[in-house]
Amino acid sequence: MFSPSPVSCSYLPFPAIHHEPAKTEQFSPRKFGRDYADSGQNGTGPSLLAMRRSGFLSAVNSAIEEEEYRKARAEVNRKGVEVENVLIEGVSVGGHETCVVVPSMNVAFDIGRCPAKAVHQDFLFITHAHLDHIGGLPMYVATRGLYGLKPPTVVVPPCIKEDVEKLFEIHRIMSRDQLKLDLVALDVGETYEIRNDLVVRPFRTYHVIPSQGYVVYSVRNKLKKQYLHLKGHQIKNLKFSGVEITDTILSPEVAFTGDTMSDFILEPRNSDALRSKILITELIEQAKWFRNKAIVLTHFSSRYKLEDIREAASKLQSKASAKVVALTEGFKSMYT
Repeated sequence: MFSPSPVSCSYLPFPAIHHEPAKTEQFSPRKFGRDYADSGQNGTGPSLLAMRRSGFLSAVNSAIEEEEYRKARAEVNRKGVEVENVLIEGVSVGGHETCVVVPSMNVAFDIGRCPAKAVHQDFLFITHAHLDHIGGLPMYVATRGLYGLKPPTVVVPPCIKEDVEKLFEIHRIMSRDQLKLDLVALDVGETYEIRNDLVVRPFRTYHVIPSQGYVVYSVRNKLKKQYLHLKGHQIKNLKFSGVEITDTILSPEVAFTGDTMSDFILEPRNSDALRSKILITELIEQAKWFRNKAIVLTHFSSRYKLEDIREAASKLQSKASAKVVALTEGFKSMYT
């Protein structure tokens, strides 16, 4: 921030007269101002008084305020958050809509009212059947068909698959549209492959109706310990002979809880969600159990302003070792 240097108020020396004491002139504020206000101290530039008279400081202050406002507006317009080099986007307003998108993985969690950014994700994972999480499902499928995109894969808890099928049958009759999709029932403990290096597993959550969260794992193959001492051609020969030479390693990357009570934290089988690189959740209770590198908070009440949410997230940071950020798209700001 620019701040002009104040003019020194020390006296300037005057030349001495031969054989007489040096003369000094009594300080006069009016004279000082008159002599130096226009030329600046020692003639080097404008003094503080001159700058005030010219309105320079007023202009600087105005520029600073405009810059602060510009930065605030940029924060308001910022879409999504980036944590651990992964972009997380979407909208999550409690009771209104929730849809969280991870574009690099080609997935969306819940569909809310079908925000535009979710349409291009090929895989959709539904946590439960409340309308603020599933209401936009027919629109999601229909819009992908309108855009000429391939039928999406929609993963749901097994207990709601039949009802979702009925929902689409009704919309097919009303819209006279085929509404193509691959509807998959995936239960806790089962695994679904998104691509050869990514798989998804559900985990149990606790809500007023049946629900489940999801963990996305990266997949890599690691040479088994008993073969580490072998040379390349020996390993190659073993592989060609049909010997399984690698172990499959699953690393939890992103976990999404959906709506849940904190009971899920105490479930031993949910440990992968609590140690995933990124946890997307609506709560941070019992944070001592979290081993995530980043936590993305969602599902705030619409009563709050964007700035209130971010301030609350910054205060929660002290309770967690992970980086804590809030997904605030869809919330009003004091600057709007």
